[in-house]
Amino acid sequence: MSADLLSDTSDLYSLFSLTEKATPEEIKKAYYKLALQYHPDKQISSTVEEREIKTKKFQALGFAYSILSDPKKREKYDRTGETDDLPGIEDLGKDGWDAFFKELWSGIVNVKSIEEFKEKYQGTEEEHKDLIEAYNNFKGDMDKIMANVPGSSADDEPRFREVLKDAIKSKEIRSYKKFIETSNSSSMNRRKKEAEREAKEAEEMAKKFGLDKKLLGSNEGEEELKQIIVMKQKKRMSTLVESLEAKYGGNESKKAKTTGKGKKNKKMIEEPTEEEFQAIQEKINNKK
Repeated sequence: MSADLLSDTSDLYSLFSLTEKATPEEIKKAYYKLALQYHPDKQISSTVEEREIKTKKFQALGFAYSILSDPKKREKYDRTGETDDLPGIEDLGKDGWDAFFKELWSGIVNVKSIEEFKEKYQGTEEEHKDLIEAYNNFKGDMDKIMANVPGSSADDEPRFREVLKDAIKSKEIRSYKKFIETSNSSSMNRRKKEAEREAKEAEEMAKKFGLDKKLLGSNEGEEELKQIIVMKQKKRMSTLVESLEAKYGGNESKKAKTTGKGKKNKKMIEEPTEEEFQAIQEKINNKK
């Protein structure tokens, strides 16, 4: 599994654009920033192929961080330069699987951590640098810029547009035709509608879980809404569980793979109940 996740590189530090001298805080910060960029919730405008690539990148970042954030694993990696002999998810025992599933469903990149990161990041020179870099990399394509600036949302777009216009005027960056085409009112409205659709889905989930009354006119509403967003993140990440079951969990998921891409993508995957959660773990543990 580690070889599959890290097929594009053998240097864990390079995934975060860091060196072996990086401090734990620098590694954590780099992970937060990149995980926010490649998180499945950021891939609304991406094609299916782009979404698959970024999801694999997101998983690779998580695997690399699990090693570099652990002093003992990091020391061994620094000494040997190898990851194959380090515990991968296929080598985990029961305790390891418990920790892995806990991380999968809650994650270090959750609503609270996103909000904390955004508070420290937005409006800084670092955000400006990332915005300019995204603009240059994607030749002014606002769809891709909005998908690649960490922690950005539709609410940030007017601010980004002004920053980029000023940068063009001061000749910090060149003007691209794509920027004009994708920053017009119709493009902005389309991205805004996509964001509103996401918010509507969150509201529908709130009603489903009986939290809609708390969301209306209540101080607790914000916290409850955050929980709903986390539920949506969990549901999106459940495709990773499918792939794990397909490899380690037995014949049922192998049969599911033969139903075709179209049917698989249309299937709505709900967050597992506590019983289902334990059943998945036990099934995989029994394969050890």
